[in-house]
Amino acid sequence: MKIEYEKNHSVTYTEVDEEGKLDIASSFNLAQNVMTEYFESFKSDNIRLKAKDNAIWVVTKAKMHFYKYPMWREKNFGKGRTTKVKPIRTEMETTFRNKDDELLFSIRQETCVIDLDTRKIRKIETVDYPEDMEAEEAIFNDPYQVLKDEFSEDDYVYTQKVYSSDIDYSRHTNNVSYVRYLINTLPCKFFENNRVTDVEIHYIAETKEGQILKVYKKENENNIEFLIKENEREVIRAKIDYINIM
Repeated sequence: MKIEYEKNHSVTYTEVDEEGKLDIASSFNLAQNVMTEYFESFKSDNIRLKAKDNAIWVVTKAKMHFYKYPMWREKNFGKGRTTKVKPIRTEMETTFRNKDDELLFSIRQETCVIDLDTRKIRKIETVDYPEDMEAEEAIFNDPYQVLKDEFSEDDYVYTQKVYSSDIDYSRHTNNVSYVRYLINTLPCKFFENNRVTDVEIHYIAETKEGQILKVYKKENENNIEFLIKENEREVIRAKIDYINIM
């Protein structure tokens, strides 16, 4: 069984940056909404899983590629579909196109099921998920990278407390909050001089309200690597690739 889900969207004022284009955090927020509604379309969303199976879906990896940034008021169409199905992980791709069918941006998101009591990974067969789900070929096929840069206290940027507004239905820090934590290390001037082409995030561990996170950044040629830690525990590793436009 092949299942696709499409969502129409128009870029709003609260989603754009100072140049009027869809910002990175809002891009991830839009992709997250399409993903959750996609799972809802075949009755495997977190509301149902939480009530029926005492479990939830969580994202373990995400990789977004920008072809072209949509602008304020521009209409776009997001389409989600499954591209991999494994015993403990699935992967879906969401592509966003404009009214002329041009690709704007694409994101692959790897997901797994965790038990609400143990917070450990469960096999997908233990929850309500289509047994005959078919995987389709991904449009954006770049593999996930190995993010293993060494960070020192010289790379420390700032400390971030997790607040109640960061917590989502899964009772942990929402994925988009982490994107904002990363973007907040970069000044507006960076986005004026450079165009971000790719953002990859590996969600390693959960965090909750009140926890204190340390954000680290290491700048390389045409890319920046990030690490977020809670005490000595790694929470997030990420990388942004960009090209200079000035």
